[in-house]
This record gives sequence, structure tokens and C-alpha cells, in this order.
Amino acid sequence: MSVESCTAFLRVARQDARVRQQMKAMTGIAEVIRLGRVHGYRFDDRDLMMASSSAAADDEGGGEREPEPAPPADAATAFYHYEYDMERIPGFAAVIEELPKLKIKPDTVDLARFDERFRLEDLRSTSMVPGGSDHRRWRAGLDAQVDRETRRDFHLINLDDHVGHAAYEEYFAAKTRLVDALEDVFGGEVRFSGSMWYPPSGYRLWHTNETQPGWRMYLIDFDEDFDDPQHTSFFRYLHPDTGELVTLRERPRLVRFFKIEQDPERLFWHCIVNPTRRHRWSFGFNVPGTWLDDLAGLS
Repeated sequence: MSVESCTAFLRVARQDARVRQQMKAMTGIAEVIRLGRVHGYRFDDRDLMMASSSAAADDEGGGEREPEPAPPADAATAFYHYEYDMERIPGFAAVIEELPKLKIKPDTVDLARFDERFRLEDLRSTSMVPGGSDHRRWRAGLDAQVDRETRRDFHLINLDDHVGHAAYEEYFAAKTRLVDALEDVFGGEVRFSGSMWYPPSGYRLWHTNETQPGWRMYLIDFDEDFDDPQHTSFFRYLHPDTGELVTLRERPRLVRFFKIEQDPERLFWHCIVNPTRRHRWSFGFNVPGTWLDDLAGLS
């Protein structure tokens, strides 16, 4: 293992257009280590951390940058949320074609152990108002762990943590093609932000993603249709303006957009629950801020 080997690989990732696209499809350290080995570079997570820090410092010292324009002093931050049926979005044919290849169930996942980690009291917290007295009381008793395998605010499977199963190569190739397809649609850079599998009774508790501001897009699908449209998985958020808890029932081949803010008054608190016997997949992306105009231009 070597920091030098990792540094060399990151250099290739910046210079080689295809590797750059592959890196956009990754969200996990294990994925980067595996891709490095495919290209003949051997390093571990510690090497990657050190090499990435060094590369970031080099980028900052590489010359003066134009400062980001400051927003107007009186500009109000707006809240936006949009949902679409996938088939109704222009240019999404290639996206729809790749989606089934991403909906995997890695054989490295122990579903019996997953079921054992379910906690009803944690699930019930999704009905509390985040930041309210009940939620604060519950949160104070939540002993969340750093390890995602045991932390209680995640009861789902991060697919990108599983790179040792037989289906991974095909899955990763489909992710990379999906990035290409989405960049064709939006005309700008698109990056994966997460690849999540929610087995029955899966959930993601209240969170804000405030450290990663900007527009998010999620592609959501299931293994089967729902028998009852009132008994489905759901996405719930705290409306930043009204303080209302808004619950959105889900359906197959759903596309959701929302904006993540850092302003403490505009945080986008949201949670996801799958209380059904269906399997739910959610693939997240950072998309250009012009996405709405980009879609309108394709109509």
C-alpha cells in the first residue's frame, strides 16, 4: 500500500476523461480503492485520505481563483420541491434503460442481521417534528455510532459499501453509463450522491444534508407495484416556511428534486420510511442548478 500509488491514481483520474466519469459514479471509499486496483494502483483507505488531502492543498495553491459572486443582500432563499414520473421527463429513455441494472441485492448483505437491527422506537421518531421537544428528548437517548453498520439513524443498505459481490462490475458499469446519460440530459456535471436499498421496514431518520448544499435529484423505484396507493413507502419533510410535516406517498419510477440549504432558518429536514413488503431503491445525484430550465429546453 502506498500514498504515492494513490496520488498517481488520482492524477490519472483528473487527466483521463473516462476515469473522471467513473469517479463521478462513486460514493464509497471501497469503490475508489477497487477502481485503483483495476488500473494497477494499490492503496488503502488511509492512503486515499492522505493523498486526497495533498491533492486538495495543491489545487488551492495552484493559482488565484475568481471569487464566487455574492448573492444580492436582499435575495430571499426559496424552498423548492418537484416530483415527476420518470417516463414523462424528456430525454430519460437511456436513464430508464439503466435503472433495472442498478436495482441489485448484493449477496454480501445479511438480511437476517438487517432485520435484527430494526427498532420500532427509532421508526416512531419519524412522526415527531425535528427540533421539537419530543424529538430532542428521543435524540438525546440515541447512541448513534460512527460505523454505518451499527448506527441507528440508518436502517438501509448502502449499495456502494458492497464491492465484493459478483454483480458489482455490471452494477458499476451501469452507474457510469447513467452519469453519461444524465449529463446528456442536463448539459452539465452530474455526480452520484448515494445508492440506497431499503428492504422492507427500512428507513432513514430525520436529517438535513446541510454539509452538501445544492440541488439533489433522486431516482426511486421498487421491485413491484403497490397494491394500495395509500400503503406505500413515503418521503416526509418539514416545510421550512410553515413548519408543517408534509408526507409524500411514493410510486414506482419516481423522480424527486429538492434543494439543500445551509441557512439555519432554511434547513431541509426530511426522512424516508418503507413500512411495506416491497423493496425500495433510491439513487441520488448532485445536479446543476439549471436543471429545471434544462428539462424545459428538452420539451
